[in-house]
Amino acid sequence: MTSPDLHQKTAEHSILLSFGQPDPETLPIAELREALLHVMNGPEVGAALQYGAEQGTRSLLEVLVEKINREQWLAVRPENLMITAGSTHAVDMLTRLHTQPGSVLMLEAPSYVDSLHLFRDQELDLHPLPMDEEGLIPGALAEEIERLHARGLAPRLLYTIPTFHNPTGRTLSEARRVEIIALAHRHGFWILEDDVYRDLPFEGTVPPSFYALAGGKQVLSTGSFSKTLAPGLRLGWLLAPVEEVQRCVNFGLTCMSGGANPLVAHAVAAYCLSGAWEPHIQRQRVLYRARRDRALAALERLMPPGVTWTRPAGGFFLWLSLPDHAQASQVRQLALQQGVVLTAGEGFFVEPTAGAHHLRIAYSYASAEEIETGISVLAQILRELR
Repeated sequence: MTSPDLHQKTAEHSILLSFGQPDPETLPIAELREALLHVMNGPEVGAALQYGAEQGTRSLLEVLVEKINREQWLAVRPENLMITAGSTHAVDMLTRLHTQPGSVLMLEAPSYVDSLHLFRDQELDLHPLPMDEEGLIPGALAEEIERLHARGLAPRLLYTIPTFHNPTGRTLSEARRVEIIALAHRHGFWILEDDVYRDLPFEGTVPPSFYALAGGKQVLSTGSFSKTLAPGLRLGWLLAPVEEVQRCVNFGLTCMSGGANPLVAHAVAAYCLSGAWEPHIQRQRVLYRARRDRALAALERLMPPGVTWTRPAGGFFLWLSLPDHAQASQVRQLALQQGVVLTAGEGFFVEPTAGAHHLRIAYSYASAEEIETGISVLAQILRELR
């Protein structure tokens, strides 16, 4: 992780098309301050300053139950949820519980760079799966499972970011989700659904989650307040069958440390119960849609032939594919010299060379004007490399 001081220094001097996080101007500082003061001045402050229940703060669990049931037409109970220290905490905990060093984990190619880091730390056997414009290809998943079985191997987990995927911005279609669930049930692996961007659609209908389509069977789903509220809260959740939640509640680190961020969880619950969260999400959707549109318009107008890109229907990212003569790492360095920070594609792949001609652009953090300027700089670099 980059240090906060370096983040601040970089932010002061560069156009940041690499930061996949909310615009600092959108952070609801006053409302969160008021919610924290409400907790600190209220009768629950004693509980909020203790270790807290391992499953998480009850009031926040109830907020999430109401939201998930209302939006996804489910009937989950608090027992199906656990508050976590961000979605990454949930992913780490779940992979530790469901795998051991050498276990087979399947995932999209490309995938989230920090999840790849986490899986490598756990010494998992990573098997990347191809995507197209509709997301992960079920036929390729079925073929990979057959290859694994021919070698006497069985996959334990499929890690997927199905909605507004990081880094590509793509969304997996409902039909493909159904096919993948059928494969999971047939072959006995769990689907680990990283669903942190679900609340940020710009158009159309968001497909039902894997959890909803499978009725929770063999699906472990994670969410986060980092994208729709503030990443510094370090707060997310796990949605899973009751027995899987209990496994996480009984996880060694959980038993040792208690609930995830009880004081913050109490404050976020108070904030949500005030009615502020939903309007805040709606404002974010409008803002990020406008920035996505600005980015797409600039790409259409400025990019030289041979460059293609995704057209995300939500989330924070779009994905550029460069011509064979343009190396992403070189383009990134040239852009950095002109004050534009991009993310080269190599880090998003199990085999880094697969990302040699790709770049990720994040449109959530930079202003609309900075986005257009940054894309202009990038386009000029690509024209000169020709």
